[in-house]
Parts: sequence; structure tokens; C-alpha cells
Amino acid sequence: MYNAIRAMPTVLELYEKLKPKLGEEEARSLLEFIETSVDQRAATKADLQRTESALREDLHVTAASLREEMHATAGSLREEMHATAGSLREELHATAGSLREELHATAASLREEMHKMRAELIKWSFAFWIGNIAVLSGIMFALLRGSR
Repeated sequence: MYNAIRAMPTVLELYEKLKPKLGEEEARSLLEFIETSVDQRAATKADLQRTESALREDLHVTAASLREEMHATAGSLREEMHATAGSLREELHATAGSLREELHATAASLREEMHKMRAELIKWSFAFWIGNIAVLSGIMFALLRGSR
């Protein structure tokens, strides 16, 4: 039965297999080349630590840069909010002023209209009382004439 996991051959086992086909010197040279190549390309613990250190430094620099950018953005947003608030205050004062003017104009118009209505009421009241006096005078005249 085939084993999915096979043990890697050691350098000595590989040398023994290659020696009859390549010769002693060529097999040794090939294995030395492979070992040197693997050693040069393999990441050592020191390489990994240097990479980790460099990545941490990059992370700190990026974080500091982002903090600075956030502070700058927050500052510009504050300035924009203050400018907008000032603009809104000015607009509110202008609107309040125009509303006051409109209210004063409406109040003046109502006063004028009330004044006209008062004059009409006085005129009609005068006519009513004159009519009442005329009717009462006629009744009293009739009563006085009828009693004689």
C-alpha cells in the first residue's frame, strides 16, 4: 500500500543513490550545490525577525501617519462646522429681521383696517340712534296728540 507521507531521504542516502549513476565527484558536487542553494534561499530565524521588525516599524509609521491625517481632517471639519454655523446664524438673523418687518407691516395694515371699521361702526351707530330717536319722537308725538 502507498504511504501518502514518505520520509525525505537524507543527504547520505541521496548521495549513495546518485554515486553509481553520476560518479562520486559529480554526486558530491551536485549535493553541495543543492545544499548551498537551499541554505541561501531558506529564510533563517534572523531573517524572519528582521522582516517582523521591519513590518512592525512600517505599521507604526503608517499608524502615526493615519493619526496625523485624522487630526488634520478633524481640524478641517471643525473649521467647516464653525463656518457653517456662522453662516446659519447670519441667515437666521436675516430671516428673523424680514419676519419682523413683515409682522410690523401686517400689524400696521390691521390697525388701518380696524380704524376704518371703527369709523363705519360709529356711522352706523349714529344712524341707528337717529332712527331710534325719530321713532320714539313719533310715538311720543302720537301719544301726546291722542291724549288731548
